[in-house]
Amino acid sequence: MRFLYALLCAIPSFAAEPIRWQQLSSTKYELPVPAGSNQQTGVLVADLDRNGAKDFVISFRVKAPALVWYRRTGDGWLQHIIDKEFLTLEAGGAAFDIDNDGDLDIVFGADAQNTQLWWWENPSPNFDVNTPWQRHIIKDGGAKQHHDQIFADLKGTGKPQLVFWNQKAKSLFLADIPAPLASPWPFESIFSGQAGEGVQSAALYAEGIDAFDVDGDGKLDLLAGNYWFKYEGGKFRPTQIGPIGGRIRAGKFRPGKNAQVVIAPGDGSGPLMFYECNGSAADPACWKGRDLLGADMVHGHTLDIGDIDGDGRLDIFAAEMAKWSRTDKPDHPGAQSWMLYGDGKGGFRKTVFTKGHGWHEGRLADLDGDGDLDVLGKPYTWEAPRVDIWLNNATTHKGSYKGPTGMQLYTFRRELARDLTGTLAMIRGMGFTKIETSNLYGRTPAQFRQLLDQYGLACSSYIVNYGRLARELNAIIAEAKTLGASYVLTSGIPHVGTLNLETTEKAVADFNDWGAKLKAAGLRFAYHPHGFEFVRHEKGTLFDVLLNGTEPEFVDFELDVFWMKHGGADPTRYMETYPKRFALVHLKDIAKGTPTGVTTGRAPDETSVALGTGQIDWPRFLRAAARAGVKHYYIEDESPVPLKQVPLTLDYLQKITWR
Repeated sequence: MRFLYALLCAIPSFAAEPIRWQQLSSTKYELPVPAGSNQQTGVLVADLDRNGAKDFVISFRVKAPALVWYRRTGDGWLQHIIDKEFLTLEAGGAAFDIDNDGDLDIVFGADAQNTQLWWWENPSPNFDVNTPWQRHIIKDGGAKQHHDQIFADLKGTGKPQLVFWNQKAKSLFLADIPAPLASPWPFESIFSGQAGEGVQSAALYAEGIDAFDVDGDGKLDLLAGNYWFKYEGGKFRPTQIGPIGGRIRAGKFRPGKNAQVVIAPGDGSGPLMFYECNGSAADPACWKGRDLLGADMVHGHTLDIGDIDGDGRLDIFAAEMAKWSRTDKPDHPGAQSWMLYGDGKGGFRKTVFTKGHGWHEGRLADLDGDGDLDVLGKPYTWEAPRVDIWLNNATTHKGSYKGPTGMQLYTFRRELARDLTGTLAMIRGMGFTKIETSNLYGRTPAQFRQLLDQYGLACSSYIVNYGRLARELNAIIAEAKTLGASYVLTSGIPHVGTLNLETTEKAVADFNDWGAKLKAAGLRFAYHPHGFEFVRHEKGTLFDVLLNGTEPEFVDFELDVFWMKHGGADPTRYMETYPKRFALVHLKDIAKGTPTGVTTGRAPDETSVALGTGQIDWPRFLRAAARAGVKHYYIEDESPVPLKQVPLTLDYLQKITWR
């Protein structure tokens, strides 16, 4: 029978298409580098800003800050500091609307150095990347170390309670949320003693927590360590599921009254066990387990469940740690992670997801809001501070914005002038890795490049004055190469009054000349229109003269959606008519009611608004841009309030779809 079961589990399922995983890592600056220390303890996944995508919070010890929040914005993540102080936080974390104001607050506890458990008040809708959340006390005193918490209505009161482990007390505690809110909260012990720790080489202390209807009676039950707990008669009755405790999850992996339970060894080593009970779930002897991997997990601290491949059946994700000590080298360099795809009957198809990658608390969650489960990876000390995401692209919308999105530094011109390094750090923290600039803010190209490298930014486009290109092309080539740019652009044609044909034709000749020389130097030339080029001409506009007169081999264009619309042109029509000429795009909306057909090339800053709030038909334009193969998109917000508008633009780009 064992051979038959192994054979059935080895047969692949062809019902769903293979998943295409896209890894993003802070080590490559594809995600903001966590602002905390090299000991990353807990991770919490929750939609903290109610935008439909799951955010995540990482906790730290050793040095400040204690908590950082990765907020999903646009096609990336913006890092917020929730608590800038130094706290010795433990693994775990939980989210619930504690103050009943419509948004999720969060809970984390102290490690083996302190006795506190805290909650942080969500400031929604007033989010600021550097403004800490208000911290409140839940527990202050008693024993130390609080590894794992959960909110669940286990007593059937209609409002969830908070349950948390207190390892040094060897106890599991339950707290009702006080009304009115006060500090500390009253709490009671609902279990004391061993919970599967120390058996063989499994968890060093009791840990792991979950909530699920284990016995199928319609009431939520608690799972912790190696037990499930039934609330009856005002008390929690424990039933041991297996000998080893650690990380624990429950779910319906096959039809039947009872749920099934998965247990991993946590902060220790042991098998990944799958438990089933076909009789009375309250009888410990009913629970029968089997080893899902056939070999012990080494510090198997990651365990999560969910429908990963979208086939309607529950799957398992489990992973090992690579490093848990304070030595320089990994403790377990061969650490692995696994996806175990369920067949809906209690069987699994095992696949190795990663090798040589260090996990601590990995999570399954829809991190990009596209409806499928992605993977969040956070090590403890392995190459920390670090965070990784694997995006599950199996069900990604074909008609959605993908970028890549860069930042035109003119957006934050005022902030950069006041605090160059702080603003560069903020831009990187917002998730940007590419920038376009026309200003080096008093630095030499080498100095500016050094700053960009320091903050994980890369200059892909360098905009210079038309006159400088005519006089100092060789110097500009050297500057662009020092900056690491691949494009050199100019964004204006010198003229007096209204642009005329003669001046435009001279620009055509100059552009072709500069483009040829830049190409010979390994660079590309592009022109950025500003609206004054849309003066009518017998063959269209003077901008058409530029397009038709320049050589595609040497000259590209950057389509600024705002200025094209302001000048009276249709940006989508131009993208569709000249699909191979626009390598770059400025993403910028024009306020409703703003006059168009104006060829002055000037407009009040206030007419630059967040994407989706102005006149532009963005689904139509972005569809055309995607088909045209645009290489670089840059957000340029010329308004006086870019700190307010850029997050709105990023959010809009994340959500926009089209047919």
